[in-house]
Amino acid sequence: MTKTHTIDFDSFFNIINGKKQSSATATHAIDSSSEGQLWEVPVATNEDIESAVTAANDAFPSWSRTPVETRKELIAKFRDSYIFYLEQFIKLLMTETGKPHALAKGEVLEILALFDHHLQLQLPEEILEDEERTITTRYVPVGVVAAICPWNFPMVLSVGKVLPALLSGCCIIVKPSPFTPYTALKIIELAQYIFPPGVIQALGGSDSLGPALVSHPRIHKIAFTGSIATGKKIMALAAGNLKRVTLELGGNDPAIVLPDVDIAKVAPEVAAGCFAFSGQICVATKRVYVHEAIYEPFLKAMVEATSKMKVGKPFDSDSVLGPLQNKMQYDRVRGFVDESKTQGHRFALGPDSATTGSGYFIHPSIIDNPPEDSKIVVEEQFGPIVPLLKWNDEADVIARANNSNTGLGASVWGSDRAHAEDIGRQIEAGNVFINSSAKTTSRALFSGQKESGIGGEWGSTGILHYCNAQVMHVFK
Repeated sequence: MTKTHTIDFDSFFNIINGKKQSSATATHAIDSSSEGQLWEVPVATNEDIESAVTAANDAFPSWSRTPVETRKELIAKFRDSYIFYLEQFIKLLMTETGKPHALAKGEVLEILALFDHHLQLQLPEEILEDEERTITTRYVPVGVVAAICPWNFPMVLSVGKVLPALLSGCCIIVKPSPFTPYTALKIIELAQYIFPPGVIQALGGSDSLGPALVSHPRIHKIAFTGSIATGKKIMALAAGNLKRVTLELGGNDPAIVLPDVDIAKVAPEVAAGCFAFSGQICVATKRVYVHEAIYEPFLKAMVEATSKMKVGKPFDSDSVLGPLQNKMQYDRVRGFVDESKTQGHRFALGPDSATTGSGYFIHPSIIDNPPEDSKIVVEEQFGPIVPLLKWNDEADVIARANNSNTGLGASVWGSDRAHAEDIGRQIEAGNVFINSSAKTTSRALFSGQKESGIGGEWGSTGILHYCNAQVMHVFK
């Protein structure tokens, strides 16, 4: 395996029809640890959008007819090229997201797992035969896909859309978040050395870029990860031509802690599920229900575990938690802190430890048993502030856990695994974890219930969301 090209990690471009493109207008993201400006990124124009959409539609007939095994060979070459740049991607990801090294490395390596998983997949085919006919059900690519990607996991949640699209025979245009455009633009640039022009492209830009892609009549599917509010707008706009959509949206994920847990073991694990990446994970635990018999010692143990999480700059070797990724999210979390203080909620940890000076740093806060109808319980905070709540009746706590318009993830913790699984089956969520915080895998379908989304990604069936079913009836 030999590196045949060199990627420059200090300049960034839109990728249109196999070429790097600049623009008369540029923007830049912000370093969340210093509030300084990062590299310039070109803002895609309406002409750029049309060029990319035309290139994708021109490439689609040939790419969609390329045998699946040939497409896999190119995906494997893409993987091999990516391996040469792991360290550069880790550093770039740390810079644009504020993730400490261990978390950024984990995301960069997860890309390899995504490659390996998709290289194992096959498009299913079903054949039924009777005296009159042979009926074959195949799955054919939906067409041109626009991937609208979020800022919290800009690599995994871009590549996790790119690979099933490519494998199914779709062409794809990636729109990274303007908060974190760099790693996605760079990995799409890397792909140009592997795939035919127009098959995989990337456009960076302003807030107007997303609606332009969603409403475009020659884009056939939107794959979106982001907020519920934006997901609803996408679904409404896509209805204009019944464009296919996959929407992976927010969640207010509950954890139910049963009275038989090993507190010393479980409390730190629950804390990690709440505060990893400062809570900026769609399946992070957002509210923790602890049985009243163990509530006080569990609260104490969770405070102790959380207090040991060092908050610092991403390149500091001892940092466990970095800054909030952007000013918008920082202000939102500060709003939850201020609201909880105004309402007189008791803080078992925080909130006055918030870092001052440059950077969007907020130390973790734990709120001790606030009212069930308080904002910190009802709304997804997406940051390092979490309520602990008491319960004593199992049916009641299940109802409280399900009392949400969302249903993305949940966890149940208990020494009696069968009992915990029984409770888990009653939780209205697409992803339920028993005796673990959320640990997703590309091998399993990731989807949400209620307002947490439509469709799904990954697993053995996620690729089918990039396909239309075609049933051929051959009469004898």
